Amino acid sequence: FQARKGQKVHVSISNEGADTYLFGPGISDSVDLSRYSSELDDNGQYTLPASGKYELRVLQTRNEARKNKAKKYSVNIQIK
Repeated sequence: FQARKGQKVHVSISNEGADTYLFGPGISDSVDLSRYSSELDDNGQYTLPASGKYELRVLQTRNEARKNKAKKYSVNIQIK
């Protein structure tokens, strides 16, 4: 998704077992956007550090991946 510096992003996912990570400009590695991440503010939002194209990745645990178990989920991304 495209966003501007200073905008806030909120991600909600239907499967609590999946981890969500954000990649993009101004982020050195990735940012954990999972529900209890310390990167989020009190409203569960992350302030974007730069303008540009961001990528959200939904990951499963290594154990589930080794067992070839895929879980269904839906994602809602809000940008304010």
